[in-house]
Amino acid sequence: MTKKTNDNNGTTKRRSASALSLRVEAVEPAQRNVDAEHFFTVAERWLRALQAFAHDSGQRVTWEIVGLKKSSAFVQVIPVEPRTREPIPELAKKWDSGFREVSRTGHPPEGFRPDSLGALEAFVKAVPTNAIVSVGNGRKKNVISITAEVQRRVEEAVVAATSIVPSEYSVRGTLRGRLAVLNSWNPAERSFRLQVPLAPGKPVVCTYQDGQLVSELGLGFEGTIEVEGLLHYRRGDVWPYQAEVESIRVLSHVAPLTELIGLLGLPEGLDSVTYVRSIRDAE
Repeated sequence: MTKKTNDNNGTTKRRSASALSLRVEAVEPAQRNVDAEHFFTVAERWLRALQAFAHDSGQRVTWEIVGLKKSSAFVQVIPVEPRTREPIPELAKKWDSGFREVSRTGHPPEGFRPDSLGALEAFVKAVPTNAIVSVGNGRKKNVISITAEVQRRVEEAVVAATSIVPSEYSVRGTLRGRLAVLNSWNPAERSFRLQVPLAPGKPVVCTYQDGQLVSELGLGFEGTIEVEGLLHYRRGDVWPYQAEVESIRVLSHVAPLTELIGLLGLPEGLDSVTYVRSIRDAE
């Protein structure tokens, strides 16, 4: 009996540590009850904000109600793993600390991407003017009221998040250059280097999966080609550092040595192989 009681106490503590709460109260003290439509609208937007954050965090969870009071329209939820039903306190703590940071600084907190920030903005904007709305983390004294200042801070964070240029980004396009190096013919590691005329010292690493491109690469080696595919850039760089190539167009190619020998003509009594060897060995 004691063991079962201890297990229940442990589960209660874990659930309490994972809890996030929403409280909606009437502005006027004499107005005892909260408008039901206002409460459900705010609660829905709050839950969507939690779901968006969980999605951006890469976690698939469900949100369970663990506390519900009708006197002040209070609801408390926890994130749980769908299969095991185990609470995930880390997720709740990250959302709580992130919301506190954004409400204090107006900067996008770690873990909050544009989608979750947009859902958070929709939540704080849904707060009715005739109600006091606050959120918490399971501790009665540690709540944050959704004021006009908090709403403004969240809006600032949304604007900042959408204007931040990522350190790396990718776009579809084409790129021309000299096919300088064939790194590998291994089907699992097919790649080559493309030398851009205006930045010869920074060759673009090109990878490809289509084996049919090998013939174009052979024809275009040491010549000028145009590649099309997904180009990866680093912030501030004019040229991409990597390309995932889907198609290749040979613009110019270097004639093979046998063709050049044919144009020049061979010395009498020498075949092409002997002639090439004589040039190589400086005979």
